[in-house]
Amino acid sequence: MMTWSNPEKSPVPKEFEDLKAWFLALETRTRLSMEEMLAHTAVTDAAGKNFRSEPFAHYLTLSITSVIVAFMALDECPTLANYRMFCEAHDLFLKDNEYANASDEQLQIESESFRKSVASIPRVEGETLPAIQILDQYDEQYHTQEAPAAREAFYKLAELVVSQLTPNARAPQTYLKLFRQTLGLAAIQDPNDPHAAKQEPAPDLNTLLAQLDALTGLKRVKEEVRQLTNYLKVEQMRKAQGLKTSEISLHMVFYGNPGTGKTTVARLVAKIYCALGVVSKGHLVEVDRAGLVAGYVGQTAIKVRGVVDKATGGLLFIDEAYSLKTGGDNDFGQEAIETLLKLMEDRREDLVVVVAGYPVEMKKFLEANPGLKSRFAKYLQFDDYSPEELMAIFESACKSTDYQLSDDARKTIADIFQKAYDARDRTFGNARFARNLFEKIVENQANRVVGLEKADKDALMKIEVADVPGQDSKD
Repeated sequence: MMTWSNPEKSPVPKEFEDLKAWFLALETRTRLSMEEMLAHTAVTDAAGKNFRSEPFAHYLTLSITSVIVAFMALDECPTLANYRMFCEAHDLFLKDNEYANASDEQLQIESESFRKSVASIPRVEGETLPAIQILDQYDEQYHTQEAPAAREAFYKLAELVVSQLTPNARAPQTYLKLFRQTLGLAAIQDPNDPHAAKQEPAPDLNTLLAQLDALTGLKRVKEEVRQLTNYLKVEQMRKAQGLKTSEISLHMVFYGNPGTGKTTVARLVAKIYCALGVVSKGHLVEVDRAGLVAGYVGQTAIKVRGVVDKATGGLLFIDEAYSLKTGGDNDFGQEAIETLLKLMEDRREDLVVVVAGYPVEMKKFLEANPGLKSRFAKYLQFDDYSPEELMAIFESACKSTDYQLSDDARKTIADIFQKAYDARDRTFGNARFARNLFEKIVENQANRVVGLEKADKDALMKIEVADVPGQDSKD
């Protein structure tokens, strides 16, 4: 490791020495197994380039220096401390320290030369670092936890660089926030920020079940969720008494057309599982094929791991899951499924997965993937909303926004829901149809009311039959 003849005069923060020591230790403890992995496993970057052409130390150096340069570039006139950190990082894994005896002036010239030699400044706040991509696969192959600690280390490095910027630096806190998001780390809230969202206490189980009951329709779904909740409660009671417990898969399949409340119920189930101690956080991460499948060899597995990392502690909701496997020759959907299956097993203590979509397609998808089907023991059918339930959803929207229906408007809207329900097909929007109709009617009401000479409170609240689409020309 490079050292300075008089450390007390060095402007580099002491924390940087600690980070260098940590990165050196990381490279040392992973060296042998990392060499084996890179020699036999296709690990690729975002451009499809294979990582095994260089040792891990090369990509670790590249990642460290990229972070320093990216944040250093926010300054019009970079500070000497940041120049020194870049140079020390450059020499971190080299036997001959190129910059060890360089003067401040030489360091500045070398760093400026480096910045001018690159086509563009690394945008680490929007792209995954090469070292992180490699460590993700390393953790997967050797069942370690190196990548999470590395993410924290790279973020601390960025914070150190930002701490040495001049007051004229360009929005460093914004870039730090983006970088933290790219690393997949939880957001940090300033306790002194009056606008920061306050952490609300987690609702208890009874409150969550009451919220479930308050949803319109979904009778069968509510019964299934309550039955599962009761089972988990009894299992906890048996465990407390020292009795044996049976383990069942808590992963679920949601069958149903669009707008039938699948995402809403999934969000509640995540919180219910948390209240029961099944998962640690109770949050929901929602993705579709685009969020899991990449276009390059090796990238899909990395993408899936990133999503699962975010979902661990809660519930991963995969909408239109059948689209993961399209059957094309160049399709990486099967890689997504295989990676997901392994992670579901590895994270089974703190991760629940729900796959959702159209009934017919979902059944075919699961039948064609027996390994995936075996992971799911609970199947919930989300029926289309009846005309009466659609009307209840519409009136709930009115109540929550201070609108009132005239009798004629209510009858006309009920007729619309009945006709739409009778003519429905698989694309019927259900609750979305009701919400879209409500929004259109509110727009029409505003156009009518704005032309009144005097609009009192009642006029502002009342929805008339003339506000209903297709009714304005009728008597």
